[in-house]
Amino acid sequence: MEACELLGVEHRLDRIDAELARELPPHMRMFARTYARGDAPPPAPDVLLRAATLATARAAVAHPVLADRGLALLRLVAPLAIETDADVVAARAALPSWTTLATLAAARHAAAVRRLGHRAIDALHRLHGAVAVGAADRARPALPPSVAAWSVADGMVVDEHAIGRRWDALCVRHGVTGAVRFEPAASARPRAFVVQPGAEVIVVIPAEITTPAGRFAVLHELGHAVAALALPAGIPRVVDEAAAAYVARAIERADDAWYSAAAGPARLRRGLLARTLDWTERALERQVERGAEQVPLAVEDRPAERPPWALWHDPGAQAAYVAAEALADELERTVGPDPGALAAALADQRAAIDHRALAAL
Repeated sequence: MEACELLGVEHRLDRIDAELARELPPHMRMFARTYARGDAPPPAPDVLLRAATLATARAAVAHPVLADRGLALLRLVAPLAIETDADVVAARAALPSWTTLATLAAARHAAAVRRLGHRAIDALHRLHGAVAVGAADRARPALPPSVAAWSVADGMVVDEHAIGRRWDALCVRHGVTGAVRFEPAASARPRAFVVQPGAEVIVVIPAEITTPAGRFAVLHELGHAVAALALPAGIPRVVDEAAAAYVARAIERADDAWYSAAAGPARLRRGLLARTLDWTERALERQVERGAEQVPLAVEDRPAERPPWALWHDPGAQAAYVAAEALADELERTVGPDPGALAAALADQRAAIDHRALAAL
């Protein structure tokens, strides 16, 4: 890249960053409010949807001076570039079935190749740190039965005050600072919204939590908040999910105030479910590669009667969950008592994933 071209890309990055600084925080605050109320989310800021923004991010990752900034931007805009493609939007509007999911996978594949130069699942995996499938994962895993006690009220009630105290303890434990606001919801599941990385997070929480699964979900989202305040923007999903998984594993410890004996078996089942759905998603991708997108998966290869919500709306996520649990295992072994230890470990993992992503894109 010539010096004048590099300066041009840097100038475009500066303008995009300035637009995002103005538009993204109010968008995320509105997104959190609408999610908590069960309303439709607001449209994404226009700057994220422009072809020029994607082109700038792709140009930036090609130069070492701008690569980190380009990669952080690419992690924001690449999924939107796929999901807002006209053919993808049309396919996603169909009634979910295994036949229409195959059509949707083909549309995503074509959009990603056209806009990113890579297959959809490959691009998302490379951007966010998911690993290639191993020999042990080539057969679809068997899913154990659900853990009944996980979703049943167990006599412990957690409210917003208890969650606030838990968050304060996490801030002390991990040395994070920043504004975290809790948005109560009548029925929405817990979810963290990063308004400004390193500075502001909104966590949507139910008005009352009575089950171990509910306590876990809150801890998981608080883990996302820890990561968002500890690291700069553009965290790869594997690192973000690993931080959430690491924090949420507290519920498995008998000395923890939110402990549940069902937490360990529930984590085992979640991990196998993620492996199953990852296997299914990769099988669909192989069909598309063979040009067999009009053929649904064989009945014996389907994990359920209908396509799970995650495969329809959140492509590439399952491999990230699998890799994140492995990384959370490593964090449990290596993170010491120092308040900055988790943030440092996450930063190291991010640097390694960023290096691999830039080499592969």
